Amino acid sequence: MEFSGRKWRKLRLAGDQRNASYPHCLQFYLQPPSENISLIEFENLAIDRVKLLKSVENLGVSYVKGTEQYQSKLESELRKLKFSYRENLEDEYEPRRRDHISHFILRLAYCQSEELRRWFIQQEMDLLRFRFSILPKDKIQDFLKDSQLQFEARWGLTVLPRLVSNSWIQVILPPWPPKVLGL
Repeated sequence: MEFSGRKWRKLRLAGDQRNASYPHCLQFYLQPPSENISLIEFENLAIDRVKLLKSVENLGVSYVKGTEQYQSKLESELRKLKFSYRENLEDEYEPRRRDHISHFILRLAYCQSEELRRWFIQQEMDLLRFRFSILPKDKIQDFLKDSQLQFEARWGLTVLPRLVSNSWIQVILPPWPPKVLGL
């Protein structure tokens, strides 16, 4: 019995098609992936995504989220697992593809119970928050526009005093118009 020596080849897209598939390193994962992948790649992507989300969870416990230490550790973890995290990577398609497919694999796996679903959503939110925080200012506006969100990127924080339980505290609000926040 003879088997053909044919090897599976990955589909390579031309530059324009690659950029159209994943225009930003950030995604809201609105469209599921449509390509076929091998079972081995499926398994590897799932394992890598679980490792990444466990790292996000562990770093969130060990460090204050948003600090320089937290960001540098999380960035090194993303780099080690070859996930997309920065806009200016040389070859952005493959890390973005891995990110997209692995998100949907775990989305399917973690929908089994409310507890798993909450854990998954929390880690994905922390990961999105990190990626958004390191995005260059010009790319933030592009991302918001492509995501069909009608916000204008402004920089700086508004600090308002509030009376809560008979003591004054400072509340730091994002720089969106006060009308949106009901102020």
